[in-house]
Amino acid sequence: MAVATKVTQFLDEQGMGYEVVSHQETFSSSEEARTVGVIASHVAKTLVIRTRDAEALAVLPASERLDIHKLRDVLGDSHARLATEEEMGIEFTEYELGAVPPLGELFGVPVLLDERLERAEEIIFAGGTHRDSVKMSGQDFLKLTRPNVVDLVREEEVEGLY
Repeated sequence: MAVATKVTQFLDEQGMGYEVVSHQETFSSSEEARTVGVIASHVAKTLVIRTRDAEALAVLPASERLDIHKLRDVLGDSHARLATEEEMGIEFTEYELGAVPPLGELFGVPVLLDERLERAEEIIFAGGTHRDSVKMSGQDFLKLTRPNVVDLVREEEVEGLY
């Protein structure tokens, strides 16, 4: 299966330059990075977020983990959470589970971009399948998604330090 048709149509309609990168099937964004041959911090993983009233997409480097407390603070919603597989299967039927692209406008939802991706020269993200990714310039990605840039990453605790 190739990149989801709606993804390429959307990118073409927006006049964005991009490259489709086909690869062996992967089921995590860090595995995608290894397969494509880039460092994990250049791959954007998309997490579907549910709030009391709506949905949003949280986008962070594949090398990092979401801090749910920071996310809730940013959204001002103490009940914000990751969408379940069942919810994603209902809302994003045209995309393989776990391969939702970080294109909020395509879905009518806001994008929260972790600040670590804001200055990336290039960003690679899932194209709707586990076998195809999209590569584009970081600047084009920012223009396209018009994200709310925030800190979403969980800080690693170092034992013995306060």
